[in-house]
Amino acid sequence: TCTIQDLSTHNDRATVKVAGVIENLKIKRTKRGEKMAILSLEDQTGSLDVIVFPDVFNNTSPLLKSDEPLLITGTAEVDDNSVKVISQEIHSLEKVRQSAIRTLELSLPREVISRDNLEELKDIFFRYPGESSVLFRVDAGQGKEFLITAHYRYRVSPCNEMIKELETITGQKVICSYGEKNT
Repeated sequence: TCTIQDLSTHNDRATVKVAGVIENLKIKRTKRGEKMAILSLEDQTGSLDVIVFPDVFNNTSPLLKSDEPLLITGTAEVDDNSVKVISQEIHSLEKVRQSAIRTLELSLPREVISRDNLEELKDIFFRYPGESSVLFRVDAGQGKEFLITAHYRYRVSPCNEMIKELETITGQKVICSYGEKNT
């Protein structure tokens, strides 16, 4: 919902989403002996402390130890001279991007269309099942193209590895569309 610098303009106890990378991580134990963390999250505009209580920590500790950019949803605690966020959810920014892709569009030039290549594409789709639709842009010759929607059982989870495999087979860039259809 905002950059770290702009968090101070939000109301105290507002739900916010901030993206950044972990600059510093301190793991502590609660009075009950459960693990929790206090981390320093930074983006291009600044840094802030994020409190990760045991319930969230237990589900996200592998993410906290990686160098990946994260999206943190939580409650902002804003006072006159500081802001911190109590985390409710933590996700990898790459995972958020992948889940936001609604449609993959593959261009299929005539020279790529063969039974073997289509079987290979099908195998790739089945290795990466998910919620994103697949569209084929097929060259019909004489400057005409058809846009064909694949059957719903060919829905995919479009990660970078899958997109690279598809681009290798088709020799074309895969187009990822985000949001609702026709937007």
